[in-house]
Amino acid sequence: MDFPSEPTPASPPAPETLRPRVWSVFIAFVLLLVTLIVASTIVAGIAATIEISQTGIDTRDSAAMAALMEKLKVMPWLHVVGVMMSSTLALTISLLGGWLSPTPLQDRLRVRAGAPLPAWAWVAALVGCFVVGQAMESLSVLSGVWDYAVSLKGLQATSQGSVVTFAVLLFFGSLVAGTAEELFFRGYVQTRLVARWGRTAGIAGAATLFGLMHLDPIHSPMALGMGLFLGWLAERTGSLRLPIFVHVFNNLTSFLLSRYAPSTTEFPTSVHVTLLAVCSLAFVGAVMALRRMEVQSPEPAVLAGS
Repeated sequence: MDFPSEPTPASPPAPETLRPRVWSVFIAFVLLLVTLIVASTIVAGIAATIEISQTGIDTRDSAAMAALMEKLKVMPWLHVVGVMMSSTLALTISLLGGWLSPTPLQDRLRVRAGAPLPAWAWVAALVGCFVVGQAMESLSVLSGVWDYAVSLKGLQATSQGSVVTFAVLLFFGSLVAGTAEELFFRGYVQTRLVARWGRTAGIAGAATLFGLMHLDPIHSPMALGMGLFLGWLAERTGSLRLPIFVHVFNNLTSFLLSRYAPSTTEFPTSVHVTLLAVCSLAFVGAVMALRRMEVQSPEPAVLAGS
């Protein structure tokens, strides 16, 4: 006699994977941006007050005040202080955010060694960064928008300052800024956005915030483009070591060229057309070489907490 079989108990539903929250990285970015704007406004106000007291400018004279504002845009010490504030702030917030996260600091900021890289990959990544930067600069000159690049012109003028000013700019603008910005944008921000949104959206989101932080109508889009490349390098290698290396040496080379080489913005149109074409092809070649590199890039870990 057959007995009815006992109903098979339903399997418990698989636990849902926790989706990491992203609001914490946006709060950190807003904190960085607002603090930087407020601090820069205060420092610029102090610089303007000093100039007015030294030159006796009548604050009711609109032409004189406009000339003063133009002078402040290329004042070397003002730009050095700005670079010092932005780099140290980004470094502090990224380290603090990583320390507060339940994820180990080295994983949260992605500073572990990552996949081993051949020596040529470091050179190819550096060349890719150089040529994409030059291509974007040539494009801005050819399109006639370079004149609006206030922050870039200010940094070029700062590079012509005294030896002490230039040395401070090299240290904070290259080593500190290159490391701090990668830790914050490609480490603290991008790792979280990639874990939540996927690699493409995460890289684009972090690069967009990186561009916004530069607060310049020309420098910001250029920084966004650079951020896309650096973000891709971070995901490709599973570590920030290559992006930090590229960012530091890119800034260092830019400052040295600004001081000791003729400005490329003064080149004739034909040269910029050639530079744009050659650098674009060189960038594509560098990316293709790096894509063919055999790297076991780890999948982004799910990052819980802040």
